[in-house]
Amino acid sequence: MVFKKWIYALVRSMRGLPLMAWHWLVAPFRFKTLFKGFVSQEIRGRYAGSIGGLAWSVLTPLANLPIYIFVFSVIFQIRLKPIETGTDSFVVYLLVGLLPWIAFSEALGSSPGIILNKANLITKVAFPFEILPVAEVVVTFILNGLGFMLLIGYLVIKGYFHWMWLYLPLVVMTQVLFTLGLVILIAGLSVFVRDIRQFIGVVLQLWMYLTPILYPVSMVPEKFMGIFKLNPMYPFIELYHQILLQHTISWGLVAYATALAVFFFLSGVAFFGRARHAFADVL
Repeated sequence: MVFKKWIYALVRSMRGLPLMAWHWLVAPFRFKTLFKGFVSQEIRGRYAGSIGGLAWSVLTPLANLPIYIFVFSVIFQIRLKPIETGTDSFVVYLLVGLLPWIAFSEALGSSPGIILNKANLITKVAFPFEILPVAEVVVTFILNGLGFMLLIGYLVIKGYFHWMWLYLPLVVMTQVLFTLGLVILIAGLSVFVRDIRQFIGVVLQLWMYLTPILYPVSMVPEKFMGIFKLNPMYPFIELYHQILLQHTISWGLVAYATALAVFFFLSGVAFFGRARHAFADVL
């Protein structure tokens, strides 16, 4: 009897999931004034009082670039084969994967505090919580997008431009949806499990080295390839490399990335929808 009730509750919640997901996607447009306010506040808060301002959104991702180049290009002497990677420049290959990763990791790194940092507001004012995670992801991708646009300009000057770049927005939007799903899930879960704030930093450090950013996929031993491809960020980073450098696209990777994005987005929405009613009590 208990099992039947659990199945019924699960099916009933799944029926309303598409509507919940749609509500999340249109929330920035329904509450555009509130959404713009949170986005503006977040951008101003990140660079309040700094002399460099938005320039830090470009300089910060490049801060570790000389170290990566020295370690992997000079010490480990990684040599790229253009036939496999689309370029013989380690710097170009690194930046194409590193900049999208930084946008993703920054969004995830800040996700544990999205609800916790607004505890006073949430417990006193009734407003759509959906605005908070969406605004965080949008701000992160906008700020990191400045550096990515500079990279695109550099690639155009160096002769990498190709009509296959028209598929780039598809990958970006899919990554944004995937990131948003994880951010929603972590933001909601962090209200109940406070250790996630410390845990997520360690996970992101390890995750980066398991993603083909500092090395091409061809360097991964064949016996580990099956496990390696289970990395959720693998298809996204590989698609950036394919489109921008190799001027090709694997529709299998597109389908894989899309499935991951939809799965994690719906999972995040479902969990947040079930847990949001308890936020005020826990906070």
